Amino acid sequence: MAIFGFQLCFTLIMACFLQKLMPLFSFGRWLLCSGSLVRYKHPTDEELRKLAKKPAEKVNGKARFRKNQQSEEKSFKVPRNLEISLDMEPVRPMNVIVLRSYPDYEWLVDYSVFVLFVYLGTELYYELWSPEREFNISMVWIALSVWFAVKNMISILWLYAKSNAGGEISMSISFGMMSFLSGLAVLMVREDILEFGVDSVHNVTQHNSTMITQQFSLSGLKLLLAGFSAIYGTLIAFPAIRMAQMYTHALKYSRDNHLFNLVLHFNFFAPLIITLLWVKPLARDVIMHPSLTPILTNYQFDISRIVFVVLVCILRLVLMRSHLQAYLNLAYEKLNKIKKESGMITNFELQRTVSHVFYYLGVVAMQYLSPIVFLLCSALCLKSLGGFSWKEFSPSFVANSTITMAANSTMLTRESTFVEMVASFNNGLHDITDILTPQLLRGVYSYVTWWGATNWFGASCMGLLYHHYLSG
Repeated sequence: MAIFGFQLCFTLIMACFLQKLMPLFSFGRWLLCSGSLVRYKHPTDEELRKLAKKPAEKVNGKARFRKNQQSEEKSFKVPRNLEISLDMEPVRPMNVIVLRSYPDYEWLVDYSVFVLFVYLGTELYYELWSPEREFNISMVWIALSVWFAVKNMISILWLYAKSNAGGEISMSISFGMMSFLSGLAVLMVREDILEFGVDSVHNVTQHNSTMITQQFSLSGLKLLLAGFSAIYGTLIAFPAIRMAQMYTHALKYSRDNHLFNLVLHFNFFAPLIITLLWVKPLARDVIMHPSLTPILTNYQFDISRIVFVVLVCILRLVLMRSHLQAYLNLAYEKLNKIKKESGMITNFELQRTVSHVFYYLGVVAMQYLSPIVFLLCSALCLKSLGGFSWKEFSPSFVANSTITMAANSTMLTRESTFVEMVASFNNGLHDITDILTPQLLRGVYSYVTWWGATNWFGASCMGLLYHHYLSG
């Protein structure tokens, strides 16, 4: 068998297939341009002149064509309380080309779809044939998908840093510092309350006698996880605040549809349910209560938590258009706010107020999707690297995954054949898997998944307070 065998062949086949498909059909473009999203068009200069009863522009001489006077001729003022009605049209593919950060958004969505296909094929391969000591190549593509999501959140933070939004940057940094302290406090909680399994690292270091694992420190791991909490808390602040804004506006525009309002409420509070699923007295102890008939076994409960996280991500993806439409409606609300003010406003400023809402649709879509991709990928890593199986709800799969390192290793020389080099590479991968045992990875990714949902919900609640009390 080759280095990765079936997995590498399947990945290459899917990559070639999707490479041919993407120019013809893009899932990211379809989410925005399927016809369900409607944008508001800014009024033209002629419409503003007509409503303000201003005379049409006239050309009196060659001096009007000079560059230093051309902008002044096109700029004029109109009353703020001018009765303007905005025209609406569906979002089309030709419109989204000019959106800010649209290529990054489209790449994130299309690549994530490719990763999901590869992951599903790899999982089917593992469930049917159960290969032993074979590296799961889909984890590499999932790691890249996480990196693209994090990179997009970093670019959004940098976008705010380059602007004059000093208050928002300070708030994001403050939330990151609060996340660091909260992460340290959470990691100090006993395992019988918050069951991450991070403390099982101590047992892993006792069973594995390698030099690396002997030097591995539990407190060092917790410090690294707290550092991750701070970084993710800093990055999630703006997407969560935007999520809270779209949530409140979506509720306002669907006030008469009570069922859809209920779905929106559940979608917003679903990360809180994920948080409670890792609280042992509130979740596992209730379901596995000894005085009652257990609804699930321990391993079925573990895999059910992962399934619930995946379903929450799917629900948020389904409701993406509703939230984006609530954002696009901000153009109408901003215009109504201008109408309530007195004084004059230039035509450029009025048109910019309306058009900028649609111009930043790509950024807002990235703010909505990046946390979903991160949470989904962390849940999939928890399932695959944590030693869980969709069909085997028993500890045998996990126990068999913890194998001591092989005593004999292949030493490479100049005369080594290609087969020997492949065998040596496989031994190196096996050594890594012996260090990063399923128990260790289960504890790490349990915390990452739990913190991703908890921090997202906490920052969204902060966003609700911000838009209710501080935002104008």
